[in-house]
Amino acid sequence: MAASPFQEGCAMESHRPASLLSGENAREDEVRSLLLRVLDGSVRPDPYPVFNRIREAGPVWWNEGTVVFSSYRHCAAVLREPDAVARRAGGCPVGSNEQPELLAMSVAGSPEHVWLRRLVSQALTPQRVRALVPFVRALVDDLLDGVAARGRLEVVTDLAYPLPAAVICRLLGLPQRDASWLHRQALLLSPALDPHPLLTGSAPPGGDARRLAEEELTAYLDALVRARGADPGEDLLSVLVGAAAEARSGAAQVAAACRYLLVAGHETTVDLVSNGVLALLRAPHELQAVQRDTQYAGQVVEEVLRLDPPVQLLHRRAAADLDICGTRVPVGTTMVLLLAAAHRDPDVWDSPEVFSPGGATATHTAFGLGPHACPGEPVARLIAEAVLARFGQRVTGARFATGSPSYRPNVTLRGLRALWVDADGFGGRELPWPSS
Repeated sequence: MAASPFQEGCAMESHRPASLLSGENAREDEVRSLLLRVLDGSVRPDPYPVFNRIREAGPVWWNEGTVVFSSYRHCAAVLREPDAVARRAGGCPVGSNEQPELLAMSVAGSPEHVWLRRLVSQALTPQRVRALVPFVRALVDDLLDGVAARGRLEVVTDLAYPLPAAVICRLLGLPQRDASWLHRQALLLSPALDPHPLLTGSAPPGGDARRLAEEELTAYLDALVRARGADPGEDLLSVLVGAAAEARSGAAQVAAACRYLLVAGHETTVDLVSNGVLALLRAPHELQAVQRDTQYAGQVVEEVLRLDPPVQLLHRRAAADLDICGTRVPVGTTMVLLLAAAHRDPDVWDSPEVFSPGGATATHTAFGLGPHACPGEPVARLIAEAVLARFGQRVTGARFATGSPSYRPNVTLRGLRALWVDADGFGGRELPWPSS
């Protein structure tokens, strides 16, 4: 596909905020309006036409310190760049008190951040993840048993939300009775990642509730870290506390890692599960394929991550002067990566709008790439694949109930608020699970 004149201009004169801010031509004004439309809750059910139009414009300088990338080529290059790091917590532009990277583990790019990421990755060993399989499968069956008599399933509340919170509690050794409370904290905290401060100069709605939730979660985690320091166990939290003590690192860094797992890992997995069920309902032939071969659920998960990713965009900061595919990015610049646009790039996928499990021609960026790839990726895949496989096995005659799926207003972590499904029946849990 040939580059538009606007794209060519960005390539030749990449750092050009003044032209966009002065509205020199209608094309740039349109792009500015489209970026603001991303924040509009009315587009949340289908934001992809807006993202696609932004991608056609190429790299866009929003202001002197912010550039927006939306093609697969640009987003992948940034994600693989070691000097493109998450913004500092509390380093929100425009003087807001919000923390747009509230969920980041410590200060991204710092030695502490690198250590924490490495530690979490090492602690989430394949053996530890495999040990979760019986627990996840039993919980999926328990949840489906609970709705069988009703004959109707609300996917988000009945299935998607309880699973990740319970799994993370088990990993960290937290009381299962706290799972519902942690879920509520995650809901309150997740809008902090939305790009309102960058694009409007204002914080997302609900700031007071978020600050209270952050204070409560911080106090909760601090108490747990102290308890594990005095009486360690075999759980992941004890591993983190012990490694921190050996490295002479503070409890605050351990609490930050746990917050990342509890909030970011929980919310994105909830959205992946619910988006996966929605995709199967919209493509009955793919649901039938899962019913014939439950192993096919893994391919469905990968295509959902591409076509309808839970994380729609990311922020990164240039820790050095960068060259991103010909676009010069000075040190300190904020880079906004529209992953949802990159995943539908026609320069990479022949039919980018078509849900086609198994037909990928490139690696999606839903879990990041390179040095900042998500360490919780195997756990999220385990949960999503288990749900979709068992949904195909046990839920017969699945179809949309009355009403359309509804979405939360969140921009960055986009997910369903509710998805009602009617079914002819729910098979028993005695059905054999696929071999792992």
